[in-house]
Amino acid sequence: MSWKLALPSWIRRLTLGTARYRWERVEDTPDEPSPGVVYLIGDGPEAWSAAMVCPCGCQALVSLSLIPTDRPRWKANVNPAGEISLHPSVWRKRGCRSHYSVIRGRIVWARGRARAPD
Repeated sequence: MSWKLALPSWIRRLTLGTARYRWERVEDTPDEPSPGVVYLIGDGPEAWSAAMVCPCGCQALVSLSLIPTDRPRWKANVNPAGEISLHPSVWRKRGCRSHYSVIRGRIVWARGRARAPD
C-alpha cells in the first residue's frame, strides 16, 4: 500500500483519542458522573469496579468489574504520570455498541467500528 493511501488512516488514528481522561477514586458510583472521568470505585485499598460515561456521546454509564474472579473483568492501571489504562477493551453489546480502549488516559476507538458523532 502506498503512503498516500495509508495517510488518511494514520491521521485518523493520530487524532482519535485526543481527549484526556482523568481518574478519580470514589467509594460509590457518583449520582451524576462527569464525562472524561474514569471512576475507580471501592472503599478499601483496592478498587472493585470502574465506571465512566460512555465516550461516544450517548451518556450511558459504563460499569466494569475489576474483581479478579468475575467474568468479564477488567484491569485498571495508573502509570507514574497519573494516566489511566483499562484492559481489555470495552465493547458495549447493547445500546450504542461502542468498542474502544482507554490507553494512557485517551480513548482509542476499535478499527472498523463506527462511533457516534461528537
